[in-house]
Amino acid sequence: MTKECAQLAADDPAILAPCGINCSLCRAYVRDRRRCPGCLGADSHKSAACVRCGIKNCPDLVSGRHRFCFSCARYPCADLRRLDKRYRIRYGVSVVENLARIKAGGEKAFLVEEAAKWSCAGCGSRLCMHKPECMECGVPWRASNVPPVPNDRAMKGRPV
Repeated sequence: MTKECAQLAADDPAILAPCGINCSLCRAYVRDRRRCPGCLGADSHKSAACVRCGIKNCPDLVSGRHRFCFSCARYPCADLRRLDKRYRIRYGVSVVENLARIKAGGEKAFLVEEAAKWSCAGCGSRLCMHKPECMECGVPWRASNVPPVPNDRAMKGRPV
């Protein structure tokens, strides 16, 4: 029997990774077994790639000098730019834009916006940025070959 790890709530600011990813939208966070606790949680249920993440293991972040990448003198570093490009192409999510929103409005406001933005129009469940359909009701919210545009009720006029 696999021991589950403690997960942070989706509205807890600690669910935000230093790079700007909202970990509560990740498929590893929402899966049924061996749920990931989020970037800042224990490594026991994370993939090897997440454990080795260059951003998570950045000396400036590990030392506690910074909570988010945007406060670093090297922002945006090459690792963050690569991650931003990959997530923009694959999932339509920009970690750089997320960090700008967090910096401008604060963590709590960002999480409130994210909760509305990533709610299924069919059943109201939280969507997963990695899946093109709601994991609860199966309603497609983006075409699998098109960058996603999540439920944008609370984000009218803002880029995804």
